[in-house]
Order: sequence, then C-alpha cells, then structure tokens
Amino acid sequence: MVLVAGRLALQPGVVTPSRWFGLLDPVPFDRPSPLPAFMIIGVALLVGAWFRLCQRAHHGDLSVPRIGLVIGFWAVPVLLGPPILSLDVYCYTAQGTMLAAGLDPYAAGPTALGARPILLAVDPIWRSSLSPYGPVALGYFRLVTALAGGDVLRAVLLHRIVAGASVVVMAVCVVRVSSAARRPWALAFCAGSPIVLLQLVGAIHLEAILLALLASGLTAVYRGRPVLGLVLITAAALVKWPAALVVVVVLVWRSVAAVSAATAATAASVGSGRRSSRLRRAAAVAGRDLAVVASVVVVLSSLVPDGFGWLRAARTPAAGLTLYAPTTCLADLLSALARMAGSAMRFEDLVGPTRAAGVAVAAGIFVWLLATVRDREPHATAGLALLSLALLGPVLYPWYLTWGAVLLGLTGQAPRRVLGAVTVVGSFLALPHCELLFVDHPQVAPWFVRQGPIVLLVALTCGIAVALAARRRLASVP
Repeated sequence: MVLVAGRLALQPGVVTPSRWFGLLDPVPFDRPSPLPAFMIIGVALLVGAWFRLCQRAHHGDLSVPRIGLVIGFWAVPVLLGPPILSLDVYCYTAQGTMLAAGLDPYAAGPTALGARPILLAVDPIWRSSLSPYGPVALGYFRLVTALAGGDVLRAVLLHRIVAGASVVVMAVCVVRVSSAARRPWALAFCAGSPIVLLQLVGAIHLEAILLALLASGLTAVYRGRPVLGLVLITAAALVKWPAALVVVVVLVWRSVAAVSAATAATAASVGSGRRSSRLRRAAAVAGRDLAVVASVVVVLSSLVPDGFGWLRAARTPAAGLTLYAPTTCLADLLSALARMAGSAMRFEDLVGPTRAAGVAVAAGIFVWLLATVRDREPHATAGLALLSLALLGPVLYPWYLTWGAVLLGLTGQAPRRVLGAVTVVGSFLALPHCELLFVDHPQVAPWFVRQGPIVLLVALTCGIAVALAARRRLASVP
C-alpha cells in the first residue's frame, strides 16, 4: 500500500529527485488503473487493524509496551518508503532552498527558484503560492536544507526522520499525561491512528512537529513548568497558526485558576488588604504568561527575514477547494435545493457565505469554550476548539483532523466513538487519483464532483441515524 500511495502521490508534470530504487515508476493518467483500489483496500485494512487495537487496549488486553511495539511494526514500511499521498514535503524543501538563496517565501512562491530541479518536484498547484507557515517552520526548513547540503533527497529523508521522531515524542507525552487506566487506549488512538501514520509520517506533514510541541508544552504545564510549557506551545503556534488557539486556552485557564485560588484564599482570610494582595498575585500570573508568549513570538520571529510575513500569507491553504469540507458540502446542498426551486443561485455564489458562516460558528464555539474553560481539562478545551476549526474552516484536509483528535484522545471527557468515526472518515479523505478507476467512464468523475458532497452528507446522516438506533437498542437490552 505504501508503494502504491507513493506512486499515486505523483502529479502530471512532477519529477521527483528519486524513483526510490525503481519503485516510483510514473503512473499513466490517461488510462484505467487498479492502483487506487489497492490503495483504498490498504487503508481499509489499516483502519480495521487500528480499530481492533483500540478495542483491545480499551478492554485492558494489551499493555503500553505491547501497543508501542505493534505501532512500531506498522510504522516501519511507512518510515522506509517514499513520501506518500502528498508532495508537500517537496514544497517544504523548496522553501528551505529559497531561504538559503536569500529569497523570501512570504513574498514569492517556489517559482522564484527558476529552473532548479526542486521546482519540478513541487505540486504545480503550490508552485506560485506564498508560504502560510510560521517562522519556526521556515527556520526548520532552512536548517534541514543546510544539513542536507542542498540535496533534495537527503532533505526529504531528514524531514521523514524528524516526522517519525516527532510522533514518538507525542506518544511519550500522551502516555505521561493520560491516567493509568486510559493510557493504553490513548496511545493506541493517538499514535496508531491511520491519519497519523499515513499523513504525518508517510506524507511528512508539519502536523507531526506541531503536535509534538503541543503535547510537550501541555505536559510541561501540567507538571508545574508553565514557562517551558508556554514556550513550546507558542513555538507550535509559530509552526502553524491554529495552534495559537491552544496558547489562548492555556492563558485563560491559568488566569481562571489563579483567580479561583485567590478567591478561595480570600474566603479563608479576613481583611480587604489580603484580598487585594491575592488578586494582584493572580494578575501577576496572567501578566507573566503574556510576557513569556510575547517574548517567544518576538525571538522566534527573528529566525527568518520578514518574520511576521506569514500573517499576510496565512490564507494560502484556503485558496484551494476541498469538496468534502462541511462548508463546501453545505454550499453544494443549498445550490441543489436552489436549482430544484428554480433559483439562479449557483454554487459559486454560495460557497463564500457558507465558508464565512463556518468560521463564524467556529469562533462562537471557541468563545463558549473559553467562557466555560473551568468545566473541562485544558487539552479537552483546546482539542474541541481545534476540531471545530478543522471541520468548519474553509478547507478540510485529513491531517487537519489530528489537531483536535490527538488532544481529545488524552481526555476521558471525549466520546471514543465520535473520535473513532472522525478518524475513520478522515483516513479516506484526500486519497489521490481515485478517478483513475473511472477513466473509461468520463461522466462518472464530473458526477462525483457535482453530487459527491450531497451523497456524502446523506451517507453520514444515515450512518449517524443507524448508530443512534443501534445504541438505543443495546441500551434497552436487559
């Protein structure tokens, strides 16, 4: 499956620096191919194995070391194989090459490199796009390029090593933060997730580093080292901006905790002088935390020229269109209803408002989560906020789901079935070149483009209804 997914990651007009010992032969895109079917079957088998692993972990049949050993065996072919499912790692390498050449990835796309071989390995969609990544990410790209000596293949291998190491760090933090009873399931769910293995390790997406920093930062905060924790979490926000939500959650949570402690101490004391002293101490905690975050932002933004330029380019991913994003599906559904009603309203007229509405709803959820932050663990609040942003944002890629799913996997307050369903569905999103199954039937692909989101919504609705009915039936059994 890894080799098939590696071949299908290639795009027309793309030339990678290596054929991986002859295993990455180009795929002809003008005739039918069974390769997508093999890829889908492989993903399904991995999802089934992961689901069974989580079940056995939940029932206490497997210890943490044995679960780690199983996940390690699963990861071996992914670690040794070529980049799969995506060409983003070549974009990272191109941006590191730009920085080494004195170019600004926030001002120009990889096309500024001219005729260099790395440009041919970048997905054509992103060759002219500005970098949406933070200064920590760009500094990391430049470091990898320097260590690789400008060699593209060595840079890709270094990125893969860092991605694998980041998942290991995340797994260690998951074990440390989780309660003893929940530890096996949390490790199986978070580190053995098909999205983590295929998209973070296999496709080498930056979410591996992002989640390693977030998990390490939260672990440090919980263990009484708030300054170190805030440094790590802020660094994560300077890899990809959605992690800034976690920074806000931790700041608010610590401020609320300080105020609660001051209030409790005040209730046990007498005199307004002591009350004002306690409240001043709580304000000092909030002020110190803000100073730490601000200092980290300033220092780490100096890693690259134009360190705040990523704020201008943060919307680059939204330039794409993912047909399975809920906000896009809603626009598709509304346009279909409009056609049935005889309205001239088109999908293009509706997708902008539905995207804006999704962002507004996600913002409202975040405000509510902050207002009720004392009702749940901080990583649960952060996980819900990130998962809401991923699902309601303008675009949805499967690796976005790891933002919230991994953090929610640490807590006992999140329903396992919901997290499992999100992971299962996400594992099958963005699988490349499935249209090769229907090359002989050119009418099929356009039909999926037009009706696919509606079919997906109907299927999900039916699936939820069946699951709820089954749950009620099981609950009624004596």
